[in-house]
Amino acid sequence: MSKQRLRTEILKKRDEVPAYHRARLSNIISNHLIRTLPPNDYRIGSYMAHGSEVDLEALHNHLFTSTHHCFVPRILTKTSMELAYLRNNADIIIAKFGIRTSNQRITADINTLDWLIMPCVAYDPRGYRLGMGGGYYDRALKMCAPKSPIRIGVAFDLQESIFEPDPWDRRFDWIVTENGIIHL
Repeated sequence: MSKQRLRTEILKKRDEVPAYHRARLSNIISNHLIRTLPPNDYRIGSYMAHGSEVDLEALHNHLFTSTHHCFVPRILTKTSMELAYLRNNADIIIAKFGIRTSNQRITADINTLDWLIMPCVAYDPRGYRLGMGGGYYDRALKMCAPKSPIRIGVAFDLQESIFEPDPWDRRFDWIVTENGIIHL
Protein backbone atom coordinates (compact mmCIF):
# COMPACT_ATOMS: atom_id res chain seq x y z
CA MET A 1 0.00 0.00 0.00
CA SER A 2 1.31 3.47 -0.84
CA LYS A 3 2.16 5.83 1.99
CA GLN A 4 -0.47 8.29 0.79
CA ARG A 5 -3.18 5.62 0.85
CA LEU A 6 -2.04 4.51 4.33
CA ARG A 7 -2.17 8.15 5.50
CA THR A 8 -5.71 8.47 4.19
CA GLU A 9 -6.83 5.24 5.91
CA ILE A 10 -5.22 5.99 9.29
CA LEU A 11 -6.40 9.62 9.32
CA LYS A 12 -9.94 8.45 8.58
CA LYS A 13 -9.79 5.99 11.51
CA ARG A 14 -8.33 8.66 13.82
CA ASP A 15 -10.90 11.25 12.73
CA GLU A 16 -13.72 8.79 13.46
CA VAL A 17 -12.79 8.54 17.15
CA PRO A 18 -15.29 10.75 19.02
CA ALA A 19 -13.75 14.02 20.26
CA TYR A 20 -14.52 13.25 23.92
CA HIS A 21 -12.73 9.88 23.61
CA ARG A 22 -9.70 11.44 21.86
CA ALA A 23 -9.55 14.01 24.68
CA ARG A 24 -9.58 11.24 27.31
CA LEU A 25 -6.87 9.27 25.49
CA SER A 26 -4.81 12.45 25.00
CA ASN A 27 -4.90 13.09 28.75
CA ILE A 28 -3.73 9.54 29.42
CA ILE A 29 -0.83 10.01 26.98
CA SER A 30 0.07 13.37 28.56
CA ASN A 31 0.06 11.77 32.00
CA HIS A 32 2.43 9.00 30.83
CA LEU A 33 4.84 11.75 29.73
CA ILE A 34 4.39 13.81 32.92
CA ARG A 35 5.21 10.79 35.09
CA THR A 36 8.38 10.22 33.03
CA LEU A 37 9.70 13.79 33.34
CA PRO A 38 12.93 14.00 35.33
CA PRO A 39 13.13 16.44 38.27
CA ASN A 40 15.85 18.57 36.62
CA ASP A 41 15.15 21.21 33.99
CA TYR A 42 14.49 19.75 30.56
CA ARG A 43 14.16 21.55 27.25
CA ILE A 44 11.21 19.86 25.58
CA GLY A 45 10.17 20.21 21.99
CA SER A 46 6.48 19.50 21.63
CA TYR A 47 3.75 20.54 19.20
CA MET A 48 0.28 22.07 19.16
CA ALA A 49 -2.34 19.50 18.11
CA HIS A 50 -3.97 20.01 14.75
CA GLY A 51 -7.17 18.21 13.77
CA SER A 52 -7.47 14.82 15.44
CA GLU A 53 -3.84 14.57 16.61
CA VAL A 54 -3.01 13.64 20.20
CA ASP A 55 -3.55 16.86 22.15
CA LEU A 56 -0.79 17.44 24.72
CA GLU A 57 -2.50 20.36 26.46
CA ALA A 58 -2.32 18.61 29.86
CA LEU A 59 1.44 18.10 29.41
CA HIS A 60 1.93 21.72 28.34
CA ASN A 61 -0.03 23.04 31.31
CA HIS A 62 2.18 20.96 33.58
CA LEU A 63 5.34 22.28 31.88
CA PHE A 64 4.14 25.88 32.28
CA THR A 65 4.12 25.49 36.07
CA SER A 66 7.39 23.54 36.30
CA THR A 67 11.06 24.33 35.76
CA HIS A 68 10.99 22.66 32.32
CA HIS A 69 10.86 24.69 29.10
CA CYS A 70 8.50 23.96 26.21
CA PHE A 71 9.21 24.75 22.55
CA VAL A 72 6.76 24.24 19.68
CA PRO A 73 7.20 24.32 15.90
CA ARG A 74 6.73 27.53 13.97
CA ILE A 75 6.59 27.00 10.21
CA LEU A 76 8.93 29.36 8.36
CA THR A 77 8.68 28.11 4.77
CA LYS A 78 7.29 25.08 2.92
CA THR A 79 10.41 23.18 3.96
CA SER A 80 11.60 24.63 7.27
CA MET A 81 10.48 25.28 10.81
CA GLU A 82 11.93 26.63 14.02
CA LEU A 83 11.09 25.79 17.62
CA ALA A 84 9.61 28.73 19.53
CA TYR A 85 9.45 28.99 23.31
CA LEU A 86 5.94 28.51 24.71
CA ARG A 87 5.64 30.01 28.22
CA ASN A 88 1.89 29.70 28.66
CA ASN A 89 -1.40 29.52 26.78
CA ALA A 90 -1.41 33.30 26.28
CA ASP A 91 1.55 32.89 23.89
CA ILE A 92 -0.46 30.76 21.45
CA ILE A 93 -1.26 32.23 18.04
CA ILE A 94 -2.54 30.78 14.78
CA ALA A 95 0.11 30.98 12.08
CA LYS A 96 0.86 29.48 8.65
CA PHE A 97 -1.40 26.67 7.46
CA GLY A 98 -3.71 27.33 10.43
CA ILE A 99 -1.21 25.70 12.79
CA ARG A 100 -1.04 26.99 16.34
CA THR A 101 2.37 28.08 17.58
CA SER A 102 4.00 30.52 19.99
CA ASN A 103 4.36 34.26 19.47
CA GLN A 104 7.65 34.28 21.42
CA ARG A 105 10.87 35.34 19.70
CA ILE A 106 12.97 32.99 21.82
CA THR A 107 13.81 29.84 19.85
CA ALA A 108 15.82 26.67 20.41
CA ASP A 109 18.01 24.68 18.08
CA ILE A 110 16.66 21.17 17.83
CA ASN A 111 19.97 19.65 18.95
CA THR A 112 19.80 21.60 22.24
CA LEU A 113 16.57 19.87 23.29
CA ASP A 114 16.43 16.97 25.72
CA TRP A 115 13.16 15.58 24.32
CA LEU A 116 11.44 16.09 20.99
CA ILE A 117 7.80 14.97 21.09
CA MET A 118 6.34 14.49 17.62
CA PRO A 119 2.90 13.70 16.27
CA CYS A 120 2.47 11.15 13.54
CA VAL A 121 -0.13 9.73 11.20
CA ALA A 122 1.17 6.21 11.83
CA TYR A 123 4.03 4.42 13.53
CA ASP A 124 5.40 0.93 13.09
CA PRO A 125 6.69 -1.52 15.71
CA ARG A 126 10.30 -0.70 14.76
CA GLY A 127 9.72 2.94 15.70
CA TYR A 128 9.42 4.50 12.27
CA ARG A 129 7.15 7.49 11.84
CA LEU A 130 4.76 8.24 9.02
CA GLY A 131 4.05 11.95 9.12
CA MET A 132 1.90 14.17 6.95
CA GLY A 133 4.53 14.11 4.20
CA GLY A 134 6.03 17.58 4.59
CA GLY A 135 9.38 16.29 5.90
CA TYR A 136 9.79 19.08 8.49
CA TYR A 137 10.94 16.78 11.31
CA ASP A 138 13.15 14.60 9.08
CA ARG A 139 14.99 17.67 7.77
CA ALA A 140 15.29 19.19 11.26
CA LEU A 141 16.70 15.97 12.73
CA LYS A 142 19.12 15.28 9.87
CA MET A 143 22.09 16.92 11.62
CA CYS A 144 21.34 15.60 15.13
CA ALA A 145 23.24 12.79 16.81
CA PRO A 146 21.28 9.64 17.74
CA LYS A 147 19.11 10.16 20.84
CA SER A 148 19.97 13.84 20.87
CA PRO A 149 17.27 14.82 21.47
CA ILE A 150 15.34 11.75 22.59
CA ARG A 151 12.71 11.36 19.86
CA ILE A 152 9.28 10.59 21.28
CA GLY A 153 6.34 9.72 19.09
CA VAL A 154 2.85 10.16 20.46
CA ALA A 155 -0.13 8.46 18.86
CA PHE A 156 -3.28 6.57 19.61
CA ASP A 157 -2.84 2.80 19.62
CA LEU A 158 -5.05 2.54 16.50
CA GLN A 159 -2.33 4.34 14.51
CA GLU A 160 0.10 1.41 14.62
CA SER A 161 0.73 0.08 11.13
CA ILE A 162 3.30 -1.64 8.94
CA PHE A 163 5.06 0.35 6.21
CA GLU A 164 8.48 0.64 4.63
CA PRO A 165 10.43 3.70 5.77
CA ASP A 166 12.31 5.88 3.33
CA PRO A 167 16.12 6.09 3.69
CA TRP A 168 15.90 9.56 5.27
CA ASP A 169 13.29 8.58 7.88
CA ARG A 170 14.41 8.83 11.52
CA ARG A 171 13.15 6.38 14.12
CA PHE A 172 11.51 7.27 17.40
CA ASP A 173 13.37 6.34 20.58
CA TRP A 174 10.05 5.97 22.40
CA ILE A 175 6.44 5.68 21.34
CA VAL A 176 3.76 6.78 23.80
CA THR A 177 0.16 5.67 23.36
CA GLU A 178 -2.73 5.38 25.77
CA ASN A 179 -1.39 1.88 26.58
CA GLY A 180 1.96 3.15 27.85
CA ILE A 181 5.52 3.88 26.77
CA ILE A 182 7.40 1.67 24.33
CA HIS A 183 11.18 2.12 24.61
CA LEU A 184 12.85 1.15 21.33
